[in-house]
Amino acid sequence: MDAADRMEELRRRVVEGGIASTMLWLAAPIAASRVLGTIQESVDTALLGRLGEAQLAAPVAVWPLIMLFVGVTFAVGASAGSLISQLVGARRFEEASKAAGEFWGLAIGLGVVSAVLVAASAPVVYRVLGLPEEVYPLSLAYIWVEAVSIPFMFTMMLFTSVASSMGDTRRPFKVSALSSTINLVLDPILIFGLFGLPRMEVIGAALATSISRIIAGGYAAILLVSGSLGFQVLPRRPSPGVVRVTMRVGAPVAAQQVLTSLGFLAMTGIVAGLGATVMAAYNVSLAVIHIVQSLTMGFSVAMATMVGQSLGAGMTGRAREVAVKGQALVFVLLSLGAAAVVAGRGLLAAVFTSDPEVLAEAEFMIAVFAPSIPFLGLVFTANGVARGSGYTLVPSILNVARLWLLRVPLSYALAYPLGLGSAGVWAGMTASNIVAGTAASIWVCLGGWARARALEEASLEAEAPRAAA
Repeated sequence: MDAADRMEELRRRVVEGGIASTMLWLAAPIAASRVLGTIQESVDTALLGRLGEAQLAAPVAVWPLIMLFVGVTFAVGASAGSLISQLVGARRFEEASKAAGEFWGLAIGLGVVSAVLVAASAPVVYRVLGLPEEVYPLSLAYIWVEAVSIPFMFTMMLFTSVASSMGDTRRPFKVSALSSTINLVLDPILIFGLFGLPRMEVIGAALATSISRIIAGGYAAILLVSGSLGFQVLPRRPSPGVVRVTMRVGAPVAAQQVLTSLGFLAMTGIVAGLGATVMAAYNVSLAVIHIVQSLTMGFSVAMATMVGQSLGAGMTGRAREVAVKGQALVFVLLSLGAAAVVAGRGLLAAVFTSDPEVLAEAEFMIAVFAPSIPFLGLVFTANGVARGSGYTLVPSILNVARLWLLRVPLSYALAYPLGLGSAGVWAGMTASNIVAGTAASIWVCLGGWARARALEEASLEAEAPRAAA
């Protein structure tokens, strides 16, 4: 089977296969890549935990700041996924190839700009957040090293969007697995200075991440250019249609990511005010919880692909059925996962730290927060529906409200004015997920999103799918 035949076979499976089985088939590789990535992050956390509280706390402030500036790539990725999935659903493969190249051109330029902004802003942002003095220089060094790899991360994310929108989630898994595996191998070597290399501690962890991203990003670029996806993708100057889709479909996603990142930075400041022990426990708890949340990313991508291709093929009823059944499936699976994490929280947290105070606080956070994970799954899968259809505004507003109207003010008020300390923070986080998840599910069930909006915004009118060659 050549690449073109394989692409047609993937499309047929997405728009004609059983909903639950197809969703699981699409979601499994993405979920597996996230699990592997979470394992890598967990190993990183466990290794840093052996160096002390400050080293364990240092990475907490890194990812939110990176996401603040690279959030714009989510606009490109969401727009690319929406438009390309709808074009593939309509069998307009040549147009899909051209659009993918234009989105890649955008991603490369934005990646370079984002890397510079991250490195330049970190000292000011971390001072404003009031990071503990023993944590500040470590977080700053960590993010400067990671910033170098941001353009390559953009290419990896663009590749995942393009391939997944076609129904190919296996190749994105290979790219992600390559990155995680290299990181896992390099982490202990660079952190502890094995095989004659200098002991770099926190800098070693950041360097391992950057090297792994650069190699995996290069591999993703080769796959795009080689035509192995079914068509060749070359970076192009974006057309007015692609810019319009990025602005109207992707802009709410970008704004969501920027405001969400600011929200998580605000949460980092709230947690940091409670001391290094609570900050370290926060890092440990998130490492454990992300294992369960890995499922959510896979289903969000699967739903975006199935909704987008169904709408592109003119199958509105199937798109709605995919959305409702997908949310129900994710809620059940995450409920089981959350129950397992609560039951085993002591053993799981002990993997990352032996400090009794950090361990006790991490167990407490997991017990309070884990029951809200299924509701967070509803938020993420609603994002998948939005990205498949192109109607991204309402879910983006819900995500921003989850943090800025609920989590941040609740956590602060409960922790400080009401004097509940860390218990107030964990309770605020939990409440925000439950409210936002319920609202997201209502939006999905109402079904007002069920139109091929990306095609409309690109001035590519929806049309009957072309016959296979």
